[in-house]
Amino acid sequence: MNISIEGLIKEIISGINLRFQTSEYLLGKENEKMLEDILYKELMKPSSDQSRTPTQIVNEFLQEEFNQSFAFTPAHFGEKAHQLIMEWGMQKAKDISE
Repeated sequence: MNISIEGLIKEIISGINLRFQTSEYLLGKENEKMLEDILYKELMKPSSDQSRTPTQIVNEFLQEEFNQSFAFTPAHFGEKAHQLIMEWGMQKAKDISE
């Protein structure tokens, strides 16, 4: 992976917090840290070993934490996060095809 995983995770967390400003939910620092760790652990694996997308990880985590179904897409996290997720996907496809 050539993209910055740390930057991607930062933008995703920022996007969630922005989305939650207009909802009843609050991610909170403890949940932010847990989600960052989960994302980092999965996205630092070799591309062929990654089993979930960043968006899948986020939706599953939020569902577990809030006992509510979430259907975030990359666009829900903001323009920059969306772009980084798309770059991550393209890089993953390239890595796997090599």
